[in-house]
Amino acid sequence: LGSHTLTVTTVSRRETQGGSVLGPLAALAGSAALTRLLTRRPGPDETGPGAALRTALGAGYAATVARPYLHAVLNPSPPLTQRAVGGGIRATIPLQAALSARSGAPVTALTVAALVPLGRIHARKVNIT
Repeated sequence: LGSHTLTVTTVSRRETQGGSVLGPLAALAGSAALTRLLTRRPGPDETGPGAALRTALGAGYAATVARPYLHAVLNPSPPLTQRAVGGGIRATIPLQAALSARSGAPVTALTVAALVPLGRIHARKVNIT
């Protein structure tokens, strides 16, 4: 969670000026590494529903954060950089769900994941950055 917060903070430093691809590119690379850690098997023999849930929630995190970061890399304008920051903030929900699944708490993971649509609705109504 701390590394994700660092990536969002890195992008947000240029949120109003835009112009730099380094922040979003570093955030994209950091999020890819974090996704790899989330979906990696912690034990050599773990398979089944726990592994599938961890992989699905890790992919949900990656899908939430990767697209806005990639857009900010391709065009580091202030509006796209601000969307990248918003995407990073919204991605904390699927990240926390994936972390819960990775720690072996599937009910908590699914409960937190159920909050994703609610976060998306409220992000449209209120500027989350």
